[in-house]
Amino acid sequence: MKRQLSSVVAVTAILLACVSFGLMGSDASGATGTPATPLPASQVQVTKDVVFTDIGGTRLTMDVFAPRESAPNRPAVVLIHGGAWGTGNAHDLSTEGKLIARQGWVAFSINYRLADQTSTPWPDELTDVQRGVRWVGANASTYGADPQKLTVMGFSAGGHLAAMVGAIGTAIDGTGGPLSDPNPPVKVVAVAAWSPPSRLAGLVPVEGGDPPDCADNKQCAQFWRLPLVKNFLGCLPDACPDKYTQASSNTRVTAKATPTWFANATSEVTGWPQAEAYDKALTTAGVDHKFDVVQGSQHADQYRAKVWNDMMPWLAAKVGAPEPPPVSFSARNILLSPLVVISVVAGLAILITLLAIALRDDEGEL
Repeated sequence: MKRQLSSVVAVTAILLACVSFGLMGSDASGATGTPATPLPASQVQVTKDVVFTDIGGTRLTMDVFAPRESAPNRPAVVLIHGGAWGTGNAHDLSTEGKLIARQGWVAFSINYRLADQTSTPWPDELTDVQRGVRWVGANASTYGADPQKLTVMGFSAGGHLAAMVGAIGTAIDGTGGPLSDPNPPVKVVAVAAWSPPSRLAGLVPVEGGDPPDCADNKQCAQFWRLPLVKNFLGCLPDACPDKYTQASSNTRVTAKATPTWFANATSEVTGWPQAEAYDKALTTAGVDHKFDVVQGSQHADQYRAKVWNDMMPWLAAKVGAPEPPPVSFSARNILLSPLVVISVVAGLAILITLLAIALRDDEGEL
């Protein structure tokens, strides 16, 4: 009886040690290997569907993500969602918005008219984004953000629009004409573009074949065989070459362009020649920029964990803010880990079995 009870105690001790070891391997937020310095998610205030403009009865809105604890002069980030210019909405970037707020900044995720909602998506989509940026510049202080520390971050098609803002600013529209808006132009201090299409003619199939900038990338070719660019610009390159020039960031970059961080995977949907062309354009113009190369086929926010903690310090340096605390993307609450759950269940089963055996033997001794 004593030996069996000792076994029970020993097994229990081992189980507790295993669980304790697992808990020691995680921080208070469930992350591993990274101090829990960012704000917890519970300290993020989300304000949805804030109207920033009304265009012919179409109200455009944004979601705002800010630390709950009010403080002035936080850096501001305007987020631009992707979706091949025809789908998506501001809510798609809630993960990024919350990450930015957890790092002590304020994020504004904006909506813009899409290519399936208007007959003239170019330059309307870019104009909508510029109006959103100007609204943030005029209203940032309401949310504790500093308009002098304003950055723009876009993903995929949103990366294209972010790069365009970086190239031409917020005073003129995509055609080069003055942009009419009740809010004044605002200076964007830095741009972050994730997998941005940069020369749109290179993503249009040629004579029924593959788009030239997809090269041997089947994933890229299959995606861009769809008339996505045509729907966005309203025509094919031969019919409106000027539009393709206007809407391609690598042809609009000048020495006055905004400092730019961008990333692209080596074999992703945004073909590698697009990234090379953009990098070359920025380099030739002498624009302060950083190009993060991601190995593999992940696209835009799919490689978030690989580049986020490299991008944010770069942006912080450009806006003159302290480097934000890094976030962990391997975070997983150890108590909810499948491995731990299985271990605990199995351990309890063993414990119950040993107790049953001990009690049965104890009855036999009596």
